[in-house]
Amino acid sequence: MVNFKKLGIILTSTAFSVGVLSPMAQASANVKEPQERVAIQVASTETKVTKNMLIKQLNTLFPGKFNFVTEKDFSMGQGHYYNDDKTIRYDLDFHKRINGKDVFGNFTFKGEDLEIENFYYQPANILDALYPVKYSEVEAKKIAQDFLKKLPNTANYKLREDNIFGNFDLSFSRPLTEPIRYSFTYSPTHNGVLMSDESINIVVLANGEVTSMYRNTESTSKATFDNLEQKKNESDILAKVRENLSVDLRYMADYNYQTGEASAKLVYMPSTGFNGVHAINGQWRTMNGFTSEVPKAKGVEKLASQPLAPRKKDITVAEVEELAKSLLKVDSDKVKLQIESVDERENENGETIYDVNYMYYSGNGGSGTSFEVNKATGEITNYWDMRRDFMETDDKVEPISKDAALAKAIDHLKEWAPSYIHNYSKPLEDATYDKYSKQYYFSFPRIVNGIAVVGDEISVGISADGKLNALHVNNRKIDNWPSVNKAIPADKAKATFSEGLKVELQYAKQDGEDNHHYDLVYSPVYNGSLFNGIDATTGKWLQNVDDAKEKPAISHPKAGGELTYLLHQNVLEVKDPANFNADTAVTKGEALKILVKSLSYGYDFGPNGRDNEKQSFNNIDKKHPLYKVVEQAVRMDILQPANQFAVDKELTRQELAEWLVRILNLESVAKHSDIYKLNFTDASSIDSAYAGYVALVSAMGLMDGQQNKFNATGKVTYADLAISTVRLAKAVYEENDDRRYYY
Repeated sequence: MVNFKKLGIILTSTAFSVGVLSPMAQASANVKEPQERVAIQVASTETKVTKNMLIKQLNTLFPGKFNFVTEKDFSMGQGHYYNDDKTIRYDLDFHKRINGKDVFGNFTFKGEDLEIENFYYQPANILDALYPVKYSEVEAKKIAQDFLKKLPNTANYKLREDNIFGNFDLSFSRPLTEPIRYSFTYSPTHNGVLMSDESINIVVLANGEVTSMYRNTESTSKATFDNLEQKKNESDILAKVRENLSVDLRYMADYNYQTGEASAKLVYMPSTGFNGVHAINGQWRTMNGFTSEVPKAKGVEKLASQPLAPRKKDITVAEVEELAKSLLKVDSDKVKLQIESVDERENENGETIYDVNYMYYSGNGGSGTSFEVNKATGEITNYWDMRRDFMETDDKVEPISKDAALAKAIDHLKEWAPSYIHNYSKPLEDATYDKYSKQYYFSFPRIVNGIAVVGDEISVGISADGKLNALHVNNRKIDNWPSVNKAIPADKAKATFSEGLKVELQYAKQDGEDNHHYDLVYSPVYNGSLFNGIDATTGKWLQNVDDAKEKPAISHPKAGGELTYLLHQNVLEVKDPANFNADTAVTKGEALKILVKSLSYGYDFGPNGRDNEKQSFNNIDKKHPLYKVVEQAVRMDILQPANQFAVDKELTRQELAEWLVRILNLESVAKHSDIYKLNFTDASSIDSAYAGYVALVSAMGLMDGQQNKFNATGKVTYADLAISTVRLAKAVYEENDDRRYYY
């Protein structure tokens, strides 16, 4: 008989994850959070699968690709399965250093046939995946399709053209030193109809290498499907959905992880509590099954009419430790709780938070995590109960009702986070019940100016017996909330939704471990996306599929490609690309912003304490719009602190040369200006302090001269900067692989 022991949670519900889905997708009735997945470890003596068997399977799928990895380089993890899927998985990993570059891969195989379920691979050389790239998206799609054919039982898979999760992070940029990736999602079909909740995602680098695959599919050997011939007419279902369509005015909260700033916009969203219509019987599909009655939209009902007193003002470390001991205690002689530390930090709202780190120790080792307490109020802001991972539970316990669970959730909020709840409403969407973990998940939306805020809520998990299993308070500090009076009329927004509405026929699997039936469902699609909304101030769609397919371009005889690339990567901010004059001289402040964004994931100086650093320039204080950019540039050694920084002064070519050399950490070489011979006919006009910098950027091809002149004191244009920035990204990767980007 196979012996098992629990390994621990590896994936928690997205209700308690930050930034996994877009705010719109999180709030949509179409989204059902995946259940937590608890990995159950298989005793090594109870499996016949060996490392060599996995290596052989890997080489069959990737013939010759991993010949540079020896058998000793690979490591094999212990077999495991999940609480919702008893198929045993096996992990295979390797990590090597080749020519100064890290190469690693991890692969998961499942079942008796050792079918690959997912993998991630980082190749040694990604140079051809940086702009300008070797393979276009069209060519990469062909590579992805060829790889898909290598996987068993994928002949019926189809590329998804719809937007599954929404894409609301269009303002987010990534370092240009990161490879360009193309992502393709395929779903299985039955009788040509997509199966909605199952997919294979394949990522292809722009150098043509397949570097990751994730498979979320199930065997259909026991599956039954609704008869396609019995489906109702699409036009009839569309009319039914359109007839019952309504819209809600809401705020959408957005957090920019690069700048550390939160903002809000007014949006209209569908207020329907359904995510589809059964194609045969016409019932409405909700997150918790089908119903014959049209789900009604719920109105705002605040949890408390007046502010409640904080749980414990100015709580001390000693009091937090006592709270932790009481909250986390276990009734078992075999498990010992130990509070490892209580650390103070400042969150993005400027509030002081205690991070309570703790461990549960047993004879088999230990496992632990942390929870958060607000110092000013003594209230819990982030908590996940991990005791059920190792404590015995009675699986036969009948869960309490949804209404009873909601009442328990509110009681727990009043006990653990009372000062927040007057700003939050009872759930507007139906609760999610996870049959595997036997938990209810509730989302209590924040209310501002009488309307709900999408992406700013309190999430609560309640166990089958009413205990608190999870609590997360999301409360962004947003200074400017758009006036509700600026919103277009609701009937106008509804008309836009109605005009952009279509229905998509899909197969959706019924819930339940032993349920293998797929229902035929018409799902609403709004302007080409399953999750969409309308900007309430402009009346435009938040997502426009056509815009995504036809991105704007900047025309320029020398730098058109580079400028357009920077625009699409959100490094270059241009309001009117068609009429943008790229030959305009760029200021030092704007040039610095482009360089920092092109090499950095962000310049947030708030949550992690960097906000307390000394101001580097007297004229650039924390109120200056470029403060964070300038301070990040100081951290990156592009700038040295001084009395003043001429933000609005035009950047000269020799000054740009110095910045580029500093970024490459070659300043110590450039300072020896006497060893360089400059072959430009205007070399005498180059300031001797910049001679070494000019020589290096010229030799490395980062900056070009014209007619054998460097024009050192000439102005740098946007076109010049775009060309140099793209070339710099490749130079950073080649010259300094260990520091390809900055945080």
